[in-house]
Amino acid sequence: MSFDDLRKAMLFHKIVEWKDNYIRLDNGMELRIEETEQDCCACASGRFEDVVLDAAITHVGDIQYDHWEDGDTYGCSATVTIMHNRNIICKAIGDADAGNGGYYYSIASFCVRMPQGQPRQCHFVGSEDE
Repeated sequence: MSFDDLRKAMLFHKIVEWKDNYIRLDNGMELRIEETEQDCCACASGRFEDVVLDAAITHVGDIQYDHWEDGDTYGCSATVTIMHNRNIICKAIGDADAGNGGYYYSIASFCVRMPQGQPRQCHFVGSEDE
């Protein structure tokens, strides 16, 4: 599933339930951010923040990447802002690192589950993204 397909599937629906690790929309779509690939000691994760329930999604922003490095490894953080008119109603935040010494990789994806349908994935952030 492409990010544009995911964006279109979310538009004009309401977030009706959420926890740190998922949101559920009024059409039954459940959206999670999960580590979908990793090597050795690298890891990826994600969460939802600043969620406002019962406001229709009118805009899903582009993925904003923030590459980072420290003394041992490197990685990338990513944010998608979900809006109702001009108000933020949710932030999806993902992080992925390259493990000890920066020799490995990890990927966090949006995992989409529809009430009747196969689970699908959409790349969100990888340790190699910039």
